Amino acid sequence: MTKIRLLILVFALYAIGQESLFAYTKPDSVRVLFIGNSYTYGNDLPELLAQLMAGKGIKFGYASVTVGGATLQKQWEDGKAKAAIYSKPWDFVVLQEQSVRPFTNRDAFFQYARLLDAEIKKTKAKTLFYVTWAAKATPDEQPKLTEAYQTIGKELGALVAPVGEAWKLALRDSIALHGPDGRHPNLAGSYLAGCILYRTITSKQAMGLPRQIVHDGKPAAGLSEAEAERLQKIADKTPIGQ
Repeated sequence: MTKIRLLILVFALYAIGQESLFAYTKPDSVRVLFIGNSYTYGNDLPELLAQLMAGKGIKFGYASVTVGGATLQKQWEDGKAKAAIYSKPWDFVVLQEQSVRPFTNRDAFFQYARLLDAEIKKTKAKTLFYVTWAAKATPDEQPKLTEAYQTIGKELGALVAPVGEAWKLALRDSIALHGPDGRHPNLAGSYLAGCILYRTITSKQAMGLPRQIVHDGKPAAGLSEAEAERLQKIADKTPIGQ
């Protein structure tokens, strides 16, 4: 093989790799459907992510099918999630399982993740698993959560947003992320989740994202700009990948 042909082959392989990394994002517009429960709608995570995207000039269209305490099984059986998948041409569909089901009923988690992913693939969207965090009282459950999401993500060729792993790093730095019940996120916890989702979707760093979240036209209470910058740094330290 001549040097010219070799260079052409190397360039072609590189281009294919780049396409696989960026094929599901557009530089100025992203459309995302969220399927989950209160870990998604708490602190209005989709709107928070929209504000982060807007800060980088990305138009972010989204919709949510979220029910308190819902499992992916419930979402599948209700039929609303499937209908939403086909309602618009989404770039990504985010799947978030009930907080402990990935390890308390792994088979059911995998079964309904596969069913939803099959429908998502039919629309040419990309499945993105939102790895949640362990309860404040049971931090040792995080490895089981992460492993389950990573395993099904690898099987399905889906993206995996390691929010729980980012939480683990932040908690080691004594950053409070849990709300009063020790399970749901406070605003800082949702902000960190938003940073990880941003990184997973765009393949870009979180540093430089907006450090102020607005609710009803006013800065949201509970997160200072210094805290937001600190969380951005933690998000950028968190390994992102399939």
